[in-house]
Amino acid sequence: MGYDFHITRTQDWTRSPNTPIDIDEWEEAATHCRLIEEGAPWESEDLGLERTFNVPGETAVFAWWRGRIDIKGYYTDKTEEAAEALAKTVGAYVLGDDD
Repeated sequence: MGYDFHITRTQDWTRSPNTPIDIDEWEEAATHCRLIEEGAPWESEDLGLERTFNVPGETAVFAWWRGRIDIKGYYTDKTEEAAEALAKTVGAYVLGDDD
């Protein structure tokens, strides 16, 4: 299924900058999560070259953006499981675009 969702500390993902997940905290959690691996970096207009992560064998990408983690692309239950595990690690929620 293709649908964007987010890991955020707020109940409304558009307000993520109000209670941000720090990029260093995110990268630490992502690096130690057994369910994901580092993917290809992408160019961010704010940060320059940025690290991304994904579930092995899936195309959805986990990337930090302005205090939240955006998850974009096609995914299965494995990606949802990884998102829930990572959210728990950083004390956050998993929310879809429509909450």
